[in-house]
Amino acid sequence: MLEKLRLGVVLAGLLAIFSMPAAIAATTFPDQPIRIIVPRAPGGGSDIIARLIAPGLQEKLGVTIVVDNRPDSTTVRGASTVANSKPDGYTLFLADNSFYQNPALLKELPYDTIKSFSAITMLAEGPVILIAKPNLPANTLQELITLAREKPGAISYASGGVGSSTHLAGVLLSWKTGVQMIHVPYKSSGEALNALLGQQVDTQFGGISSARPMIESGKVKAISLSGAERDPSMPDVPTNTEAGVADADVMSVWGIHAPAGTPLEIREKIRNAIAEVMKQPALQERLSGLGYHVLANTPQEHQKQTEGLVNQWLTLAKEVDLTR
Repeated sequence: MLEKLRLGVVLAGLLAIFSMPAAIAATTFPDQPIRIIVPRAPGGGSDIIARLIAPGLQEKLGVTIVVDNRPDSTTVRGASTVANSKPDGYTLFLADNSFYQNPALLKELPYDTIKSFSAITMLAEGPVILIAKPNLPANTLQELITLAREKPGAISYASGGVGSSTHLAGVLLSWKTGVQMIHVPYKSSGEALNALLGQQVDTQFGGISSARPMIESGKVKAISLSGAERDPSMPDVPTNTEAGVADADVMSVWGIHAPAGTPLEIREKIRNAIAEVMKQPALQERLSGLGYHVLANTPQEHQKQTEGLVNQWLTLAKEVDLTR
């Protein structure tokens, strides 16, 4: 009995010793620059939201916030970098829809979307807007569908990458209407928008944040957007449902993740700072004007959200070819 008691005391002591580094790290965090890896090129929705929150986050946490663009069409390269980083809170990943949808799109991933990461917060969500070059002979969604039916495979749409919300918005629209449109993926919505401005493509599914200035200047025209109701930042643009195509909505989402094993105390500290920054009236108004609907939920809520999104797209992939 005495030996068992001594063994218990020893084990408890060892457990306390091994848990001390994590506890100390959580207490002193942060004491060095934090890097946010953005898997998209500058100018797209992911880059814009990262750079909007970075200055305030830097002020709240008292360390430099580095926005590190690692663009690729699937976001896998940036996600892999974070998955293989130390779980200390100093390397974060800004995820967009591709991250949550990749398990349904790609046969192999160098990480597990759920198990290789620790959720911090879902920053925001926003509608996907369909825009077109000014000289396209279609000004409404129904006119575009008619044109695409008359010229099957001739009308193209640009997206911010395979698996992005802007890609799958096109997939769902084609599936629901039976039209054939050519998908042209880019590394970000910003690059896709530049292709549309250069008339290399006919249409683009993108975010309001990057599209709105071009719409207001007349360089592109708005056709429709996703969502249950019109967005306050673009009140004259009808929803897909209003335009006659129901159940074809994809919302853009932006989340923050850390490597698996990052202590909850550290993740909560980051999340709380982000929430304070994003809910400042001036920034919230700016984000709303760009089509971002602020969420800033808790790590626990975002973890459940991540699991739900992954399962949602895996289920849909059984019915629709999401890779086209």
